Amino acid sequence: MTQSAISRVRVPFVEHLGIRLLEQSQARAAIALDRRPELLNSWGATHGGVLMTMLDYVMSAAVRGHYGVDGGVLTVDMSVGFMKAGFGERIVADARVLHGGQSTAFCEGEARDEKGALLAKAIGTFKLLGEKK
Repeated sequence: MTQSAISRVRVPFVEHLGIRLLEQSQARAAIALDRRPELLNSWGATHGGVLMTMLDYVMSAAVRGHYGVDGGVLTVDMSVGFMKAGFGERIVADARVLHGGQSTAFCEGEARDEKGALLAKAIGTFKLLGEKK
């Protein structure tokens, strides 16, 4: 599976998981992931590591959209709180930049099931890197 044409940044791990970029703008980014057996934990819910990856990716996409860049974005710090297990068929995550400095951005993101229930919330700090050489 390949990423949506919205993003020009290719992240093989994100592609491997099947995460799709839905929106990337100066205001926000949004992604989606459909349920698959290999992404579940022993309870049958979406694994917490998958949710963390989604939140990390969507916040970095929000940074790229906010600054209008395709270069690298490095996660400096990220904190995730889990509210509810994700047993649904689809997870959607969205993020926005709370404050963008010259090279550092502070973000928040949320992951929800298809009914809108909040599964996890994250805050993170991201550093802009130069274009990939």
